[in-house]
Amino acid sequence: LKMDHPCPWINNCVGFYNYRYFCLFMLYLALGCLYVVLLGYPLFLEAASPTRRRFLELRFADAQCVSLSWLVSLCIFLALCILGGFHMYLVLTNQTTIEFHINMSNGHAARRKGEVHRNPYDLGRSRNFQEVFGPNRFFGFIWMMPY
Repeated sequence: LKMDHPCPWINNCVGFYNYRYFCLFMLYLALGCLYVVLLGYPLFLEAASPTRRRFLELRFADAQCVSLSWLVSLCIFLALCILGGFHMYLVLTNQTTIEFHINMSNGHAARRKGEVHRNPYDLGRSRNFQEVFGPNRFFGFIWMMPY
């Protein structure tokens, strides 16, 4: 079966039965961080620029808390975009991270021999996506529901 990797974020091994929920967890977390970054940006500007005319009077400790929260949310959002993008690539090519590393080394060996390596489990993007997220179409957005 598809065993992907042990994940410290969810304190469990990501595999066949929970890979969908791991991907949805990253998506929901990224959307939450994006929410904080977008809606907190005006308050961050207030807290970060002491020379501007302020609409709010923030104490120094409050300004530090706002700035730190906004920066942490931005950094986590960027990290999740990178990690989520990689896992979306893995979903669309029907690979686990372990198979990705194996296929990379097999691809390099095949290129040295002048051959082309193809992932034997690749069913096409649409069927690969449906294999992880269920029989729903991508643009139906039902796949985003945690059922």
